[in-house]
Amino acid sequence: MDQQEYGRYLLAMGGEEFEIQEDEQVEADHLYGFFQWFMPTGSGVERVFEPIPGGQRFLDRLRPIYEMLNPEDFTGEYVPGYFNGGHEGASEEALRGLGQELIKGLESLFSIVPEDDEAADIAKEALHDLACVKEVVVLKQGEIGKLEQEALHGTDEEHSEAVYEALGELLSSRSDYNEAIEILNEAYYSIACDYWVAYYLQWPRYQGLQDMEACLYPYFELYRYGFNLHWTQNVLFIGKR
Repeated sequence: MDQQEYGRYLLAMGGEEFEIQEDEQVEADHLYGFFQWFMPTGSGVERVFEPIPGGQRFLDRLRPIYEMLNPEDFTGEYVPGYFNGGHEGASEEALRGLGQELIKGLESLFSIVPEDDEAADIAKEALHDLACVKEVVVLKQGEIGKLEQEALHGTDEEHSEAVYEALGELLSSRSDYNEAIEILNEAYYSIACDYWVAYYLQWPRYQGLQDMEACLYPYFELYRYGFNLHWTQNVLFIGKR
């Protein structure tokens, strides 16, 4: 099944409302919000991955996003539009531990980039920035929003964008944009409007990086607990969304 055939297969799950013209190309944008169709339990989502090679790996990766939903949020007139975590509690110590694990995981990932790789320079810069992070701090409710506003206005000691750029560039270079699963790129992003959550859930597609599949697990866990990150030059801040 090629990418277009797979896209039509997916759209058919939504019924007539999502049909497109026979001569129209299926675009990733057509599937924005696709995984929300299976809220809150994920019932039927296994059909999504049946036609593609290694589909079970993608299904196993995705299941936890439904497990973190609270079914009571879907009993009223208005239901969540995204997969919002935060229904489970976590100690400050556990949160700091996840932050430290994330730093180590990213360092391990960037350390395996070969010298002649197209992402080598930005990976080195990211490694330097990660090495400068000396502390993980868990903030009180609402404080991370203040830091994010300061970053937008250029009034804080903002961390370099190298970590974000390096991760995006590396994963892009390890992706096959012609494979069927690529058509779900926007669907994955729309789960949380968070690129790193989308990267984590799509990890089986990144060629040559299967051994590093757990490097973003701490980030996904922090998201599941309802927390965001904010980096400065020396500190990784963790705060409730």
